[in-house]
Amino acid sequence: MCMACGFTSTTYDPCLDISLDLEPNQGVSGKSSLAKSNNSCNVEADCMGSSQNCGISTLKGCLERFTRAEKLGSDQKFFCQKCQVRQESLKQMSIRKLPLVSCFHIKRFEHSSIRRMSRKVDRYLQFPFSLDMAPYLSSSILRSRFGNRIFPFGGDEQDACNEVSSEFELFAVVTHTGKLDAGHYVTYLRLSNHWYKCDDAWITRVNESIVLAAQGYMMFYVQKMLYYKASEKQAASWCDVRK
Repeated sequence: MCMACGFTSTTYDPCLDISLDLEPNQGVSGKSSLAKSNNSCNVEADCMGSSQNCGISTLKGCLERFTRAEKLGSDQKFFCQKCQVRQESLKQMSIRKLPLVSCFHIKRFEHSSIRRMSRKVDRYLQFPFSLDMAPYLSSSILRSRFGNRIFPFGGDEQDACNEVSSEFELFAVVTHTGKLDAGHYVTYLRLSNHWYKCDDAWITRVNESIVLAAQGYMMFYVQKMLYYKASEKQAASWCDVRK
């Protein structure tokens, strides 16, 4: 958005998942603060510092940071079609249309060409079982900026927003243990409100606290209505087998 006249240029970028940066370090022990507030962090920190593995981040905070307006520097001026000159601008990411399954990838592997180093960030990430994606939608962000006025992106914008509910349920978590050059992946899968740990050929049932304490690398959320429909169908099939 042009900071001089307010002209907005919109670009659509289809994606299979959303890659999220961890929030800046809050200086709080991750697992010990599991029951604390989910407020996003506003403190900037050195992302490559030795304290990067400490503290706690939240998935909601990462999404808020992902959709936060960013002021581009004077060396990144864009050509405003209304002003007909290069102007300073604001850049903001948002989600135009929700999928049936939302996949979030956490950027745990850092590469710095300046410091000539690569490393894995082991900081704990707090994620909810239920997630409302409404605050991160393009329509919601526009309403918060301009009020309840309607600013359509295209002819199908209203239909696109109404196709899928914004309420999602967590059904799978992929974790990574180890270092940058070697590690092991484990998946936690939710089936009929029970969690299972899938570790290569070994599948064991675990409780929710084990899942919440896991170091999330990828999280998969499915539309809440679809999740409960699948659970009901699974439960009905089990009843038929027992008969």
